[in-house]
Amino acid sequence: MPELKDAIPVDLFTPMFKEVRENVVATTVLDFLKKKPKQEPSLSLFIWDEMVHRGVVPNDDKFKIAPVINNEFKGIYKFVKGELGKDPVSDAYSVEYFNEVVPDDAFVEVSLAQCFPDDIHIVDVEFSDNRKLIPATDPSSKFRTYKGLHVFDEFLNRLKGVARGRDVGRISLIVAWPPLHKVFTRHGFRVSETEMAQRGYKMAGHGHSMYLPVN
Repeated sequence: MPELKDAIPVDLFTPMFKEVRENVVATTVLDFLKKKPKQEPSLSLFIWDEMVHRGVVPNDDKFKIAPVINNEFKGIYKFVKGELGKDPVSDAYSVEYFNEVVPDDAFVEVSLAQCFPDDIHIVDVEFSDNRKLIPATDPSSKFRTYKGLHVFDEFLNRLKGVARGRDVGRISLIVAWPPLHKVFTRHGFRVSETEMAQRGYKMAGHGHSMYLPVN
């Protein structure tokens, strides 16, 4: 069975720089929850949204998670696990890469999770070419500092291969900022059918989940 790390095109971006250092942050779900606590809420909320949409959580109980949200998301993964009756995430992997251009800031960051309902969820992804600043006059400078490494296509192709090797039907993610919606749409992603995703897309244009069928 392919590993989640197999999706990361290390061989493509490493030759672009003189020195590339890898820091593997998490290789298990427990590691991920411990070392990437800021990513736990968005992943858990994504799963909860799918649980409501699929009737695992009755529609009348969809706001049952509200007290956890209002308590700064403390224990949200444990709460979702209890409501689902099993681990909502079966595997996780998180890694970051540094280069000589800005040694203390990662230029590549990827966090992946295999999770309910039938997904490999891209919790976080960044492939930045920190040699190339985006000019302040460029509208996209509001959302990012550097231009990209142009390796996302290959990353996605490899991730599809990992998904197929694990018999996973979808790749999913949350749209962090508005311009990314068009980017992901070009790659075949669709706005999730859940009520929250549809509402988020129509009202804000970001913060909504999208998915890509693998087969």
